[in-house]
Amino acid sequence: MMQIRVARVADAEAIWQLHNRSVLSLCAADYSLEQLADWVKHSTLARQQARLKKHCVFVAEEDDRLIGFVRWNPATNELCSLFVDPDFVRRGVASALMETACQDALACGVTKFWLDASLTAVPFYKATGWQTIKQMMHGELACVRMTKQLG
Repeated sequence: MMQIRVARVADAEAIWQLHNRSVLSLCAADYSLEQLADWVKHSTLARQQARLKKHCVFVAEEDDRLIGFVRWNPATNELCSLFVDPDFVRRGVASALMETACQDALACGVTKFWLDASLTAVPFYKATGWQTIKQMMHGELACVRMTKQLG
């Protein structure tokens, strides 16, 4: 049974590994191998550790295995990351994590989130009530700026 909890600094390595595995597996249809390699090159263990200290991060676990995580920045109201282990997609993990982040943000007084979605994630975000603002680039990666009213 899946459980969601606040992430700990000790989760950084599992989050980092899950992020890279998810990007390389799930985003391969939308980005080139070079783009994917560049994306994961910028994801380091040290960055994950630093983010855990300054952002709000939740992890989903099943049988003591980390199967997904969500991260939002209370300084900017950005939903920064939402990734699920490729073995656990289409099981409600991403939806549960996003709902957890939205509820946490609401409890902090945030009424609107924004994000830059990968092309892979746009259909999920649209299906869960996010609105497209514009197409843009993150370095060499095409993405879509989206927003969502909370509450």
